[in-house]
Amino acid sequence: MRRFERGLGVIVGSWLAALALCGAGSAQESFPNRTVRVVNPYSAGSVADVFGRIVTQNMAAQWNASIILESKSGANGSLAAEDVARAAPDGYTWLLVTTFFTTSPSLNLVLRWDPLRDFVPVGQICQAPNFFIVPTSLPVKNVAEYVALAKAKPGTLNYGHPGKGSTGHLGFELFKRLGGIDVTPIGYRGYPQMVADIASGLITSTFLSANQALAQVQTGTIRIIAAISDGRSKYFPDVPTMAEQGYAEAQVTPWFGIVVPTGTPQPIVNRISQALEIAIANPKVREKLDLAGCAAKSAPLGEFADIIKSDIALWAKVVKDAGIPAD
Repeated sequence: MRRFERGLGVIVGSWLAALALCGAGSAQESFPNRTVRVVNPYSAGSVADVFGRIVTQNMAAQWNASIILESKSGANGSLAAEDVARAAPDGYTWLLVTTFFTTSPSLNLVLRWDPLRDFVPVGQICQAPNFFIVPTSLPVKNVAEYVALAKAKPGTLNYGHPGKGSTGHLGFELFKRLGGIDVTPIGYRGYPQMVADIASGLITSTFLSANQALAQVQTGTIRIIAAISDGRSKYFPDVPTMAEQGYAEAQVTPWFGIVVPTGTPQPIVNRISQALEIAIANPKVREKLDLAGCAAKSAPLGEFADIIKSDIALWAKVVKDAGIPAD
């Protein structure tokens, strides 16, 4: 009798396990069957929001499903990251990521999320080239002349950045170390005032995106002395890159991508990644991203994970070398 009961228990247990597996498989195969939430760490209408909407609209059409973007700005992306890190790992909550995702571990004494432990990389969306900008009142036309002026007058030049930990901040600090120059950082809360101040000559240098630089170039108030991009930029093809001017290590281009919570089933991660790859290969999507100032750049799964790990190490070194205190 006991042998029969044990045998029955094994059969029932196996049946329940198989049923659970079937249910999990069915859920993965039918994904998504409800609304997907993508958390944007910046405000609605920000460049991250624009890039995210362009690709997710295409992904939603592929699946005939609903994908919504929810802005949750604050604490330099940490509020959004905490939200997604704590979400159910079922594929229905994504985080839109950019520079903050790899700089935060070096700049925060207490971080309640970890980019490697708490998230699984899905894929990169695009790269948004920056441009090295000076006011036309500054007598330099290339990077070599800028470095020479900075060395001749140490501490008199400055650069503006849109916030601690941004590419404009740490990227310029990296350039300073490579050039061996002393240039004073001036932090802003975003771009509007900073762009006005570079145009007026109040600040003597900064990094701007193509869209931010274009209007000022047209008015003749600023000069672009280098493109921070992989190869000549289509936006300003006559401008040589940092690499062409001897600063290849400073060729750090901001990127945007998608991650999901750790524990998300791999088949679902793969499904999201495949849809993202299809989206960024679509000519209309690429055109929209291009017009918005971001060049579609595929880097799925493991490739994106390598980019994230590499950038975490890079920015940790920059923060240490520059002596930037953690908050």
